[in-house]
Amino acid sequence: MTNPDTLPDPEAFRSWLQHALTALSLSPAGYGPSLGLGKNTLGHFLSVPGRDLTLGTASKVVADLRSRAERDGVDIRPLPRLQAGVAGNE
Repeated sequence: MTNPDTLPDPEAFRSWLQHALTALSLSPAGYGPSLGLGKNTLGHFLSVPGRDLTLGTASKVVADLRSRAERDGVDIRPLPRLQAGVAGNE
């Protein structure tokens, strides 16, 4: 049985990440190194179609952005979820 609400696909996560960075006034190049990432890691993910992040990196980014948003009183939209029945999501 699948759990359709666990992880977004890369395109949906890319959109969420861009929204969260903008809402928190963070640049990918400035923010990435604060998490121990290369300065181009997030920028490449956001701008290069087909580029992926590891699950560990994505999880670290989500946790930190949510923490910053809560601390700063900034609303960021919920993390998108997979849709049941979409090809490749079974």
